[in-house]
Amino acid sequence: MMIRDRRLVALLISSLLVYAVMQYVGIGVIPLRSIIEGGGGGGGDLLVNDPMLKADVAMAVEGSSVYIAWYDSAREAVMLRASDDGGSSFRDPILVSSTEGVGDVRVRGIVARGSYVNVLWSGEVDGQYDIFLSNSNDGAYTFSTMNLSSNDGDSGYPVMDASGPMVYVAWVDLTYGNSEVVLRVSTDGGSTFSDPVNVSNSPGESEAPVLVAEGSSVYMAWHDNSHGKFAVIFRASHDNGSTFSSPFVLSSVGADAGFASMDADGSSVYIVWMGNDSSSSDADSTTTTDDGYNIYMRYSNDGGRSFTDAMGIGKGRAPIVKADGPLACMVWIGDDALYASSMHGEYIRDAMRVAMYEHTSVRSVILDVEGNDVSILILSDGAGGTRGSSVVYVGSRDSGLTFSMSSKVTDGGAVDDVSMLSKGRGVYIAWSEKVCTNPECTHVRLSYHFGKSNDGGHQFIMKGI
Repeated sequence: MMIRDRRLVALLISSLLVYAVMQYVGIGVIPLRSIIEGGGGGGGDLLVNDPMLKADVAMAVEGSSVYIAWYDSAREAVMLRASDDGGSSFRDPILVSSTEGVGDVRVRGIVARGSYVNVLWSGEVDGQYDIFLSNSNDGAYTFSTMNLSSNDGDSGYPVMDASGPMVYVAWVDLTYGNSEVVLRVSTDGGSTFSDPVNVSNSPGESEAPVLVAEGSSVYMAWHDNSHGKFAVIFRASHDNGSTFSSPFVLSSVGADAGFASMDADGSSVYIVWMGNDSSSSDADSTTTTDDGYNIYMRYSNDGGRSFTDAMGIGKGRAPIVKADGPLACMVWIGDDALYASSMHGEYIRDAMRVAMYEHTSVRSVILDVEGNDVSILILSDGAGGTRGSSVVYVGSRDSGLTFSMSSKVTDGGAVDDVSMLSKGRGVYIAWSEKVCTNPECTHVRLSYHFGKSNDGGHQFIMKGI
């Protein structure tokens, strides 16, 4: 177990549910389709259904290229399909990396810049967890794989971002006796990496890193209990990760806080987190019951050199922030609904309900901001833990002032994982499903799907897979 201090276990359980999920489709869409058909792509293989069986999916978009990666349990391999025409057609699946001898494999993300494509994944080898990166420098025709952690301790919770040829990978590492946040940097698109750097370097437990690359700057945040309570820590580099500013405590040290989300655009940096400081008078107590965590926000207009005071923007869990230009939007999960707040410049709008939960439990949420468009997708499970899942889309076309009525993108299938990206007027979505082959659902087939909207998702056109 990577997390050693139990005081944030409740926060961890809530927030690990939230990581890259999905986006929506609209008028002029490329019809939703299975990108893996029959046994040749892995989708036709019969597999025993158990809690360890994961159908991870990750997606990257670079210009007219779309890359979708997943872990094929039957083949014991990380696989990928690529499109060179914006998703209209896809090449045949290719093997990114064999995972024979590696257990508990999870695909963690993809970044693509120019002809470089990097797939980040993790797994357990001989009882130890490591971080792997598969790199292509020819537009995802061929890949080579390296073990980025390859040390004496467990490594987990990896994150990755890129800016031009610079690729940054960070993770939590137990090699040092305590958990530390470690960073490696590539200057050549992921072909080679610098030695690991202990960015947190503290006597406490450092966990849940987030990382954003913007130009020559890279911003990192995590939570750390060196001060007795867990606090949100921030560091910035403005020379491509060569040097970093001194650690800066963003949250109050008087109460546990953590599981930050961060985004940046230009010199503007936005960060939100959840904390259990019930004495705060800033938090909007109308957004959930009194036992909800407070959601806080700080932002910087000078590349993280200074920040505004912490502001309570609501109550709930699992906050996310995304920014594009002068617009930043924050969403979080309340007890009865999903809530959102936005800011344009320095004006922060009051929180509003954007989606109600209709007898479902929310598994994960994803947010994206592109121009004045705000897109939110919710992955929820049926009442009473039923197998069916719903993916619900909610969008705003006026910078978060108003939101559309929620619309179901999928309904009834066992959606396992989702990924979403918004580029220009295109919105891309990929997701995976477990399809039961008998009433008891002891065996399943895994399938993977893709869709795209070319108009920002004003309407949905759905087709069965």
